[in-house]
Amino acid sequence: MPDMNGLLDFAQTPMGMGLLSAAFGGLAGARQGSGPLNTIGTAGLSGIAGYSAASSNALKTQAMKLKQNQMEQLPSLYATDPGGNTTFDFKRGAALGLPAKDMMTLSQLPNASRAKVARTLDVPSANGGKQTMQYDEYGQPVGQAIDSYVAPQLVDLGGSKQFAVPTAGQTFGVSMTPGERAADARGWANVGAKQQQNSLMNDANNINKEGQRTQVVQVGDGTFMLIDKGTGEVKPATTQDGGQIKGGPLAEATVKNQQNMSKLGDLIKQSREILPNATASGFGAKVDDANRFVGRSTTGSQNAAKLAAIGGNMMFMMPRMEGPQSDKDVENYKTMAGRVGDATLPVAERMAALDAIEEIANRYSGAKPAQQPAPAAKASVVRTGKDASGRQVIQYSDGRIEYGN
Repeated sequence: MPDMNGLLDFAQTPMGMGLLSAAFGGLAGARQGSGPLNTIGTAGLSGIAGYSAASSNALKTQAMKLKQNQMEQLPSLYATDPGGNTTFDFKRGAALGLPAKDMMTLSQLPNASRAKVARTLDVPSANGGKQTMQYDEYGQPVGQAIDSYVAPQLVDLGGSKQFAVPTAGQTFGVSMTPGERAADARGWANVGAKQQQNSLMNDANNINKEGQRTQVVQVGDGTFMLIDKGTGEVKPATTQDGGQIKGGPLAEATVKNQQNMSKLGDLIKQSREILPNATASGFGAKVDDANRFVGRSTTGSQNAAKLAAIGGNMMFMMPRMEGPQSDKDVENYKTMAGRVGDATLPVAERMAALDAIEEIANRYSGAKPAQQPAPAAKASVVRTGKDASGRQVIQYSDGRIEYGN
């Protein structure tokens, strides 16, 4: 209960007003004829009524001032956040005495002028994608089109698969699957094999046709000639490497000569290696005879003996020779083979004999002569002197040693 500082303070309370109204009401309704009491009661009631009316007016005035203050402060309750949205300050609104229901209504006022979305419609975008348009209840667009989500789809590209967002007009390069590539390779391999087979058959047919119209004739030297019975063209029969095909005794001789040439080439090479260290003069041969007489042998005499044996083997390897020059070449070959083993001849002459033998053998075997190395520079005399027997000894720059007569 509030403190009471006097009768007037108590009279301002609802309890005080109730007691005063009851007291004055009793006086006003007292027995008739009691003028002073009735007057006091009536006056008291009138005072209470006036006080109540004044109090009611004061409350109305206070309510009006509160309302006016709320209206003045109302604009300050709105603000704009960083995102551009309008906010309402409910805490200050409560401090101003605004009811919760009114604050809810006031917070929605900024949206009252905005259009409400009544329906949406999907439309294609400029790049073929998907967008969503919003429309109000009057069919007017609300804002701009919004890009819509389109689920990626798995696309089979043949050789691979990948996810892609479907877009109008979009194309993909499709390749073959591994199985299709293998089948394609097998197909092309079969085509190649078929083409090769057709080529072989075509070559065989051409060979058969050419064989049917070709006559083979062997001429006097054993060479086979091909005569085209249709055109009369004559050409020699050759091998794949261009060699002429021969038959009969001459062809057999050529084959034998080629076989002997392989062995003869080894003997010629061996002779060239031995010659520089073999006895190569008449005086040297006599010295070798003198040494043999006393049971001694020199390196020169040993190499000379080897060359004599090689010369004999060369006679067995002599090629078979046919033709106008054959008799002369046979005699020349025998002479040269004999010179290779002749210890009384100088090295240069015996080297020349080896060259002649090689040239004759190559000519009758059909082989090309071997390319000889470029001749070495002429050797010069390094020193001269005499050995223990009094013979003159000459040493050359290439290491050769010659003995004077």
